[in-house]
Amino acid sequence: MASCTQQQQSSHIEQQVDQLIDQQIKDKRVEYCKVSVSEKDGQTAITGATVSKTTFDALKTFASEKRCDFSVVLLPDDTFSENPWGIVTISVCNIRSNPRHSAEMLTQAILGTPVKVYRKDDGWYLIQTPDRYFGWVDGAAIVVKSNEEMVEWKAYKKVLYKNQYGFAYAEADAKSSIATDLVLDNLLTVADETAGFYKTVLADGREAFVKKDECMGLDSWYNKSVAAKDVLATAQKFMGVPYLWGGTSAKMVDCSGFVKSAYYNYGVILQRDASQQTLYGELVDTQNGYDTLAPGDLVFFGRKATADQLERVTHVGLFLGDQEFVHASGKVRVNSLNPDSEKYTGHYEKGFVRARRIIDNVDGDGIEWVVDNVFFKQVLPE
Repeated sequence: MASCTQQQQSSHIEQQVDQLIDQQIKDKRVEYCKVSVSEKDGQTAITGATVSKTTFDALKTFASEKRCDFSVVLLPDDTFSENPWGIVTISVCNIRSNPRHSAEMLTQAILGTPVKVYRKDDGWYLIQTPDRYFGWVDGAAIVVKSNEEMVEWKAYKKVLYKNQYGFAYAEADAKSSIATDLVLDNLLTVADETAGFYKTVLADGREAFVKKDECMGLDSWYNKSVAAKDVLATAQKFMGVPYLWGGTSAKMVDCSGFVKSAYYNYGVILQRDASQQTLYGELVDTQNGYDTLAPGDLVFFGRKATADQLERVTHVGLFLGDQEFVHASGKVRVNSLNPDSEKYTGHYEKGFVRARRIIDNVDGDGIEWVVDNVFFKQVLPE
């Protein structure tokens, strides 16, 4: 009987803890909080970790009032409180919901991307990406750097890899062994130039050589200017690329990862997921049809709000014009909102929710220039 009563009490406390966290944190994707309630030596215990100081304080007060054991950690861990930065060292790294390879893949980050490190767990790191997304990455994919090392890293000239796929080599010779594979927009250092190659140093100290004509400077980022035709030209490079949940690279993409990649090539950081992207940018009035849409607009799909259910945005694409849009669904492909088109699929017109305009709306509020991003300021030369 006592055991049953204790379980009921813990269950009730668990519900209260969940409600408290929901009140404090609007989006756990960008404000990490994993807390659980369990039994410990006959006492209800609240354990876990969060990056939210207000949530931590509220949970601590709640635990004291309920006489619960309190073992929640406020991140970052001490190891990373003063030196929080890491750099991605492979072409594409997978970021997961928990520190194991079998966990759900949440997103990806590509070579050269700066990340914030909050915790280490048996060879895995809890990191935050420049779009503020949290997840766990295998330690083989990043290197943690001290503040002094980050200053040295920032001083390097940087270039972007401009091909969809490619390689860097062990020597300044494309016939030499491969040092690493590369994908579109990998951020590379330039340590030297020789015989049509850049000598690049990866963040983990490896040296490699990449063809100069396969790289481009950062002018498109520093100019802080983006045109729809350029975004759509980049999007076309992804045609036929397979869909992968959590994918945000030229290798494989999900729907929101695809539109992110198209804009990122020209120095714009969008939010990670479609349900986040739909909150930012200029709302385009489509009540009377699609004539108001312009190339480069984001078009969102899912379930419209009704009196009985909340809105749910689950998909996003890039508007091309003439009622056509390109999106990642199975693979990157083109569909139409025009019932007379052979590319028409009624599912998308029925599920159309809204459209947002990104062009001329990069204001730092959910849509940000790479060069203004606090993460990238750690690695981009001034």
